[in-house]
Amino acid sequence: MDVFVATTDIFWRVLVVFSLALFGIAARKSDVFKEEAKQSLADIMLNITLPPLIFVSMTVDITWEKLLSGIVSPFIALALVGLMIIVAKALGKLVTMMPQRRGTFSILCAMPNTAFIGFPVILSILGQEGLAYAVLYDIGITIAFCSIAILALKEGLIQKGSWKFLINPPLIATVLGLFINKLGIKIPDLVLEPLKIMGNATVPIAMLLMGYMLGGLQFQSKAVNFELAMVCICKLLLYPLLAYLMMLPFNIDPLVRTVVIIESAMPSMASTPVLTQKYGGDSEFAVTAIFITTLLSVITIPLMVYFLL
Repeated sequence: MDVFVATTDIFWRVLVVFSLALFGIAARKSDVFKEEAKQSLADIMLNITLPPLIFVSMTVDITWEKLLSGIVSPFIALALVGLMIIVAKALGKLVTMMPQRRGTFSILCAMPNTAFIGFPVILSILGQEGLAYAVLYDIGITIAFCSIAILALKEGLIQKGSWKFLINPPLIATVLGLFINKLGIKIPDLVLEPLKIMGNATVPIAMLLMGYMLGGLQFQSKAVNFELAMVCICKLLLYPLLAYLMMLPFNIDPLVRTVVIIESAMPSMASTPVLTQKYGGDSEFAVTAIFITTLLSVITIPLMVYFLL
């Protein structure tokens, strides 16, 4: 098994990262974490703490040659999203799923939570070098989020404003980090150390937000049905299997391969309800599926790593 960390250790680290979400749940239930603070904290993570984390991962302890070996990651991510949406659409028609739910079902099956959960898990398991590849992979997911995902819901043209999501501080940090790495510029410790400290705040903030969102989900047992089971199977089992099969014919760096498998095994993207509310879909079904896939992924992520690597 070509894994850099023992499977039991992966399970433990995944569990530790996910356990940080308990603080967010507790903060919500005790009303310490206010609803109006959610967007501000999300903005702080995405615009203040995540860019330094990405920048450091792109410039410290990783060579330009190593980064080039991961340049295939965003293309794999895009291809996987497109393929999984086709599979999910076909399944939706096969089981005579309601038309208004098919798009939501497709997004839940095809869009992984690569940032809020994927980055903390990858960083914990594979360190800064693994995170650099995860960031490259997430570029493909971000492009898919602003294009393929919207098309799956609207079944029409993409709105012009959707592409604004592509220009953001994390992407700028990625490009800047690649540029500095390519030029071989050495960053002074006076600059690097504050960036490291700020970047280290990303994981707890991300999991605090995830816990807050999970704490607000209204789970209903009646929502557990065959369609929800299909989402879990497609997203948590079939998706990483497709990633494995897609990479099989190619000579891909083992660490890149590991990152792709782990990222593809992530639960359904937490932002799915945002898309369904804006472009149409079944928001209640999306919320329930996110809750269930997130809980199950604590077990399925280590299992997929064990069987596929």
